[in-house]
This record gives sequence, C-alpha cells and structure tokens, in this order.
Amino acid sequence: SLIEKMLPEELLLHIFQRLPIASLAAAQLACRQWRLVGATQLLWRRACREAFFTSTMDQNASLVKQQYRGCWKRMLLERPHLRFDGIYVSRNTYLRQGIVEWSVKNAVHLVLYFRYLCFFPDGSFAYRTSPEPLSRVYRSLATPPSHPRQQQRSRAGGKDAEHGERVWTAMRYDPRSPTEIRSRLRLRSTAPGANNRLDIQAIVSWDREEGQALPMMGERDLQPDEEAAEGAELQQHRRGMSTYVFVPFEQVHTHMLNLPVSQMDMFIPG
Repeated sequence: SLIEKMLPEELLLHIFQRLPIASLAAAQLACRQWRLVGATQLLWRRACREAFFTSTMDQNASLVKQQYRGCWKRMLLERPHLRFDGIYVSRNTYLRQGIVEWSVKNAVHLVLYFRYLCFFPDGSFAYRTSPEPLSRVYRSLATPPSHPRQQQRSRAGGKDAEHGERVWTAMRYDPRSPTEIRSRLRLRSTAPGANNRLDIQAIVSWDREEGQALPMMGERDLQPDEEAAEGAELQQHRRGMSTYVFVPFEQVHTHMLNLPVSQMDMFIPG
C-alpha cells in the first residue's frame, strides 16, 4: 500500500520493537514486508531478554548458539517461560449439598470458583481465589490496588522460582500470619511457544511458629516436601487442582472462561 511505501523500514522496525510478542507474531501475518521486518533477530533477542530475565545476556547468547543454532525466535518458541502479558486462570467446580425443601428433597448445587495467577518480570506474582469471573477481577491482579487494605482483601502476593518447565510459588495471605501456601506447577504449551498451561502438581500449606525463618525456593530442583523445617506442619491440599489456562489481557472480556455454570458446567483445559 501507499502508506507502507512511505514508511521507512527503520521506523517500522522501531514500531515493532514496542509491540508485545503476541502482537509482533500477528503483525507478521499482515503482509510480506511486515513478515520480513518482523523476522529481524533484534526483535526476538529483545523478547528473549524479557522472557528469560533470570539469565544474563551472555548466558542467553551462549545458549542460543549451542542449542538453537543462533536463532532467537526458535529459542523463544522452544524454551519454556512464564508469560507476563495476561493471567493464568484455573476454573474449578464441586458439588455441595443444598437445603431440603418441600418440593426438592435432594438438592445439589454446582459451585464454581477460580484461582488466578498473574506473574511479573521481577519474580513476583499476584494471586486471587474468587467466585467472580475473569472479566470482573483482572484489574485487581494486573494493577496494584489503591489502598493496602484493599490489596489484603482482594489478592495475595508472593515470589516464584522457575527452572525450565518447573515452576514453584510461595505466598502468604497475611504477612503477619505464620502460614505460607506453596505450589508446585508444570508449564506446558498447546502450540509452539504458547506457554499457556500450568498444571498444578501440588499445593501445600506450611504452618510455622511465629518468627521462624521461611527459606525461599532457590533455582535448584527443590521439591516442597523436602523443605520442611523442624516445627513446621505440612498439609497437602487436593481440591481445586484444575489446570491454569493463560488468557491474554486483550481477551479478558471475551474468553469462554467467563461463562457461568448455566452455560458451561465443565471446562476441559486440554
């Protein structure tokens, strides 16, 4: 088109550098010129730097040469990493006994609730459990609440550790509480480079005496049950283990996970 002919390639490259990685991939489908500019290694190197922030640029450069034939795009597609451009959502349901009435004697209710995880590039995350759908709660996760008390009521925060497809999280609902909630997760993709599923392998709570140190999970392969300190009480949780599904921010209002149980009683994440 005429506007493409008038737009210098250097300026187009500068615009592409400001796009999220999902938008960059979508822009490459627009036309041949955009596909060629979008394939510039500089763009994908920047995306790798943001995705693999726990590694230095020298480490990433060495790894891309050894394992990915010098292709930064291939590294981004094949190397597992958490995504920061959306929210991971776990949709859970269970049956609850209802009240016996004259017309209904064996009332049963299908209860729906969600677990939400929003990760940030600094190694922290926001967590929330709520019966409200994603379209109503995403603002409390993506942006910090205006008041500290509101933050305690609406969401919790913690630290995460990542090693390949393995992810660990640790958080406290109340900083003054001796109870810490830890999860062991497995990151996977339903399409190359999607990183859009988090399987919950374990959720445990640690009850410790007040004032006792809480060691954070390091980069080495630690299992939560190996971190018990003397005096700590471990409790394994089995309910609410549905896989997290990644939802980009631009789809928080339109994604099918917002549907009520009257329209979707079961969701299979795949």
